[in-house]
Amino acid sequence: MSVKVTMIGGGSSSFVPPLLRRFIRSEELRDAHVELMDVDEARLDTMVKLAGKLIEAEGSPLQVTGTLDQREALRDTDFVIAAISVGGMDAWAEDIEIPARYGIFMNVCDSVGPGGIFRTLRNAPVLESVARDVAELAPGARIFNYTNPAPVEALAMLTVPGAEVISLCSCTQHPASVEWLARQAGVDPELVEMPPLVGGINHCAGVTELRLRDGRDGLALARENATEPVVRFALETYRVLPYCWPHWTEFYPQMQRLEEPYEGRAQGMPMRYGITIHDMDKERARVSEVADLVAEWTAPGAGPVTLDDLPPGAEEEGIEVIEIMEAILANRSEVHVVNARNDGAISNLPDDAVVEVLAEVNGHGVSPLRHGPLQETYAAHLRRYVDVQKQMVRAALSGSRDELVGAFTLDPMTQAYCDLHQAVAMMDEMLAANAHLLPRFTAV
Repeated sequence: MSVKVTMIGGGSSSFVPPLLRRFIRSEELRDAHVELMDVDEARLDTMVKLAGKLIEAEGSPLQVTGTLDQREALRDTDFVIAAISVGGMDAWAEDIEIPARYGIFMNVCDSVGPGGIFRTLRNAPVLESVARDVAELAPGARIFNYTNPAPVEALAMLTVPGAEVISLCSCTQHPASVEWLARQAGVDPELVEMPPLVGGINHCAGVTELRLRDGRDGLALARENATEPVVRFALETYRVLPYCWPHWTEFYPQMQRLEEPYEGRAQGMPMRYGITIHDMDKERARVSEVADLVAEWTAPGAGPVTLDDLPPGAEEEGIEVIEIMEAILANRSEVHVVNARNDGAISNLPDDAVVEVLAEVNGHGVSPLRHGPLQETYAAHLRRYVDVQKQMVRAALSGSRDELVGAFTLDPMTQAYCDLHQAVAMMDEMLAANAHLLPRFTAV
């Protein structure tokens, strides 16, 4: 019997095509049944058409179908890949611009702060419903989540008894790269022992031990070589090498500073440390370029489309989930960086936190490896955010305004820049902007 893989958010023209390439080229997944599910019928149909053309051109046994019905998509599935963004780029822009009017400037706004909270409110109820449907219709199926905030969405799904959930992030390709690690330490790649030890929470995690074959300390060398101020701060303060340092700055309110006066539009503004606030105009242009290309390929009368026609380099976003599924199916032992329920992996973070750590993958599934304690000051910093993440989930799943006030008053970014009245006013403005996307709140 062939393996069934369900993709929630299967109409994405940026995420799905690279995964189709990996499916078609995979020994373990080449004859799988991939069910694409999306709420946008036009986008879904386009992806199914593209898949059909790729399959035909490559002579692949892969089967790809599409449905608007989440429950039907999940019925009897073996694996689920979830990558959604309720509200899309319009909602993301509001996550940036409304807090800016209250003095809060964040470069990405998808992990923590007011933007991270509202992204959770929009996405977590959908993902929790996915986990509930899996429990009923495909018990034992493994869920792999790419939706941000990655640990918070995993926490929401883990509220469903028996749910097997792993969140993944493209940032983790860096500690998996011997070339990247060698550059940080300033050594030849053959000197780096793999894998390095990794720990933290998503977007504020790092390499906590880097062994070299000649006995030298890779982190000490990385500290000597560090030129980025944020990387140097983490190495000097915590002895941790961040591999996604622009995201780290969002976990430190004192690092989120503009380089120019704010004049009414935050997107695209330069910030300290050479980073820039995410600009939805540029994001829309990037996505539209890919979508236009896919539309051209799938238009009536268009010629064949091969895997070589897909944009090069785009496969990195979803490469890890394919590798993990392949290892499970082949019962091949591999080590990957994942976001999973802690359960003692990092001994000085709560057991019910979702942490970013190494995990062994084989035919039995994904098993986080023991990390031991983090440097205590670093762990104390992360524990603050674990508490906020749990409160974000309570607010998102309950639809309770009181729980949402709790999330805003716990949030370090909001605490740093707003008094209580400003925090609640900002929250209410964001609630109004998102009302059409938050049925649990409008029903209360």
